[in-house]
Amino acid sequence: MIFDWTVQESFLKAFPQKVGTMLDTLKGHIDKGRDSLDEDAVHDTRVWSRRLSGALSIGAILIDRKPSRSLEMLSAFRTSLGRLRDNHVQRSLAIEYGIEGLPEYLEAKGERLAAQASKSLADFDMERLERDFLHFHRELIVVCNDGNLLKQNTERISNRIEKRYSSVGKSFTGSDPADFATLHSSRIAIKKLRYTLETLDGYTGLDGDTLALLKKIQDRLGKVQDLTVLLKTIGKLVNKRRLSVPGETVQRISIDRHMLVSEFLDGWRDELAAIGRFIEEPATKQCEREDKDRRNLRSGAVEKFSDGIIEKILSLADEKRLSYRGVVAYLRENPAMLDKLDIESLPSYQTLARRAGKLGKRKKPGG
Repeated sequence: MIFDWTVQESFLKAFPQKVGTMLDTLKGHIDKGRDSLDEDAVHDTRVWSRRLSGALSIGAILIDRKPSRSLEMLSAFRTSLGRLRDNHVQRSLAIEYGIEGLPEYLEAKGERLAAQASKSLADFDMERLERDFLHFHRELIVVCNDGNLLKQNTERISNRIEKRYSSVGKSFTGSDPADFATLHSSRIAIKKLRYTLETLDGYTGLDGDTLALLKKIQDRLGKVQDLTVLLKTIGKLVNKRRLSVPGETVQRISIDRHMLVSEFLDGWRDELAAIGRFIEEPATKQCEREDKDRRNLRSGAVEKFSDGIIEKILSLADEKRLSYRGVVAYLRENPAMLDKLDIESLPSYQTLARRAGKLGKRKKPGG
């Protein structure tokens, strides 16, 4: 992870705004969902609700106050939408496996769940959430801008990451990894770790490989859970004589599920170890990753300035409200700031503009 204090300080100062942006994004998805509750709307609303909850939980450790009411509201909201999402998935699987009668049953059930989800969207008290969030946000801004708390807050964030990672390992402790209850709890733990690292991407230096690995594990375990729920649904309806399913179909679903479990078990130890190495990576390893970051993906050439250096300069430009040309000139006139940022040489303002575009930040600070 990143251990550079300038990156930590810059991240913390920007964190309250990031949380506020998450709230605004969620509001947009809720508004869309109220107009049309299709599968994409359900998925996007749940994802951003979970992301906001994760960010609020991280903020809670910084201000020593948990926004319980907001977290409870978001959790209940996700639960309602989650039932509809599960029904969407089950219906798709029922069609895929050709289970006669089940798609129709799930479609009728989906109409009831959609009505409940629509009511949850309509009744969701956004004003209440915004009021609670406003007080929380004000406290967060004060804490994140207090340089005297920098060390304490970065330690708290690091501890949260380590706790999330250790909970993944604990979900397997004393249990059979092939047990479906174990796999379900580990999927939840992986999901929490992923959202934590995504929320703290600027702090941890989260790279594409680690994020892809987290997503791969989560998706694979999600598919196992979906098939587990499908088999339970079939079992209940068959026992109630509301459905008749050929034995070979049930067997095929079971085999597919076991194949997914086998794929997971073949690599999960190495995959979790790789994620663990990223989380526990010492500061001395940063230079090695910067060398990798400096390689131009298109030409294969190595960039003279690492992404980390460019990010530092862009953060300073944003703080001082300077253009690309202005921030380069400022640093040239203030060598003490170069030492403070641990920058040995400066890029031209043209290079800074080009690299900012590559990093998705092509917007001149200060206009």
